[in-house]
Amino acid sequence: MGREVTLFTFPSTYYALSAERALKEAGLQGQLIPMPRELSSLCGLALEIDTAEEEKVLPVLRSSVKIEKKVRAIKSRGLVQEIVEVQELGSPAQ
Repeated sequence: MGREVTLFTFPSTYYALSAERALKEAGLQGQLIPMPRELSSLCGLALEIDTAEEEKVLPVLRSSVKIEKKVRAIKSRGLVQEIVEVQELGSPAQ
């Protein structure tokens, strides 16, 4: 059985890198991963977090970067095995 993760996608690599930096500055965990094939985006990176941390992470991201999608997925052996939910966010940074 895999574990559930939340992935965030961004319109560009700039926003992905900015998101990772914003989380680190807020003392939160997240890592950039190559964009899973099942998702399409102009940016080749996604930010992966533990789904249990989503309530802490989302406000930080929304206040600092443009997010395209929030994706809940099941990962096993380092690979996305199943997409559970996709939510379009389209939240511009303030």
